[in-house]
Amino acid sequence: MQLDIMLFFQSLRTPMMEAVAEIASMFGEIAIPLVTIMILIWCVSRKKAFALSSALLSGLLVTQTVKSICRFPRPFQVHPDLITGGRLETATGYSFPSGHSTTSGAFYSSLIFLIWKRWATLLLTIPIILVPLSRMVLGVHWPLDVTVGTIIGLVAGLLMTPLMLRLYDARRPFLIFTFIYGLLAAALATVLAVMLQNGSIDSIAFDDLMSNAAITGGVMLGFYGERKAVASAPEKGSLPRKAARFIVGLLSTAAVAAIIAIVPAPEYFTSFMLYFMLGLWCTLIYPAIAVKMHLMEAEGKAAR
Repeated sequence: MQLDIMLFFQSLRTPMMEAVAEIASMFGEIAIPLVTIMILIWCVSRKKAFALSSALLSGLLVTQTVKSICRFPRPFQVHPDLITGGRLETATGYSFPSGHSTTSGAFYSSLIFLIWKRWATLLLTIPIILVPLSRMVLGVHWPLDVTVGTIIGLVAGLLMTPLMLRLYDARRPFLIFTFIYGLLAAALATVLAVMLQNGSIDSIAFDDLMSNAAITGGVMLGFYGERKAVASAPEKGSLPRKAARFIVGLLSTAAVAAIIAIVPAPEYFTSFMLYFMLGLWCTLIYPAIAVKMHLMEAEGKAAR
């Protein structure tokens, strides 16, 4: 049954269709969610940034954990004579569930909840549908992969977003949650990085899980530290000031990533530090610097 469905999508594959599928697939990759979260946390609302990133990262942790356990091969690997894989640089791990489908399901459904406008619901439903279809057209995921991946994403987005919005308003539970979640995720990423470096576990199965755990640890500990010690107010300020804040943040984030990449270190230590520091920089370090540079205002102590 699954093979029949895949062969149907392969029959639709023309150069133009493949190009459309590759573009659609990009909406399930990290660039768009990352830039959106940067905009939210630096220029719009820490609360919304926390809810969106919590839903997305939690959904991805579930998907990557299942991937590392199941280890199902991808369609083009099982039937290389019948199925041609496309955009293979994004198909580095195992097949089930689809990480792209989880990303699109969690990210866009969380945005739907945060915006809660009819136009946004209609617009943001499109990538939730197109991303899974594109992964099948490209021959990198089975129908079951994209179905389960989308379900995980939608559950994370639609259930966690309102829960995290309410949690944010309760300062002490928020601090406890982010500290424990961040510590556990960072500890998991550290253990996996060590085991990956010494070759004791399958890199295909655990590389993405380590990366996701590392960035989750950085993000959660960053939200904890930012709320406790900085309490920035990204919603305040003129549009030009916010634009300057975003540009400086984007350039400084790229600089941090470049510096970590060129420092001589074991491969998986570099990977761990890159993702962990990316999360910590965006949520804590840069907002603290922006407040000091007067690019961003800080809330009063009572408002924390």
